[in-house]
Amino acid sequence: MTIYDALSNDHREFERLLDALLAASKADDDSWKSTLDQLRRGLIAHAHAEEAVFYNALRETDQGDGLIGHSYGEHVMAEAEIRTLGGAKLVDANWTSLVEKLRKDLLHHIREEETRVFDAARRAFSDEEATQMGAAFERLKLETAKDGDSMVASTIDLIANLLPPRLTASFRKNTKPGQWRAA
Repeated sequence: MTIYDALSNDHREFERLLDALLAASKADDDSWKSTLDQLRRGLIAHAHAEEAVFYNALRETDQGDGLIGHSYGEHVMAEAEIRTLGGAKLVDANWTSLVEKLRKDLLHHIREEETRVFDAARRAFSDEEATQMGAAFERLKLETAKDGDSMVASTIDLIANLLPPRLTASFRKNTKPGQWRAA
C-alpha cells in the first residue's frame, strides 16, 4: 500500500467519524463521547505518523516548499479543536457549531492534502518510495497510538517533526514524554 492509499483510507474513516459526531452533537444523548474519543485518538496518531514519515520526507525535496508548513499548521489547529470539544461539551458551549468548524477545517485539510500535497509528493517520490513510506506510516501510527494522545507527547512529536531531520532522532531520544510526569 502506498502512502497515498494509507492516508486516504484514514481520511475516509475520519470523514465518517466527523459525520457521526455531527449527528451525535444534535442528538440528546451521550453517543458523542465514544465517537469523539475514537476520532481524537485516530486523528492524533495519524497526524504524528504522517508528519514524521510523509511531511518530513517531502520537506527534504524541492516539491514541499510552502505546502508542508501550511499542513503542519492545520494539524496543530485540528488537534487543538478536537481537544477543546471534550471540555466544551461539558459546559455546553455551542458545541454543535464547534463540531461543524472542526468538520469544515478537517475536510478542507483532507481535500488540500489529497490534491496539492499528494501531487507534489508524486513528483518527488517513486512508486517504491511511496510504498515504503506507506508501510512506515502504518507502523509508526500503531506505535504512536500505543503511546496515547497526551498533550506532552503531542508537543514533543510536533517539535521533533519540525526540526531538521538530522536533529530529530537526538531530540526524541532526549525528550521522552514519561520523563515529564510527576514522581
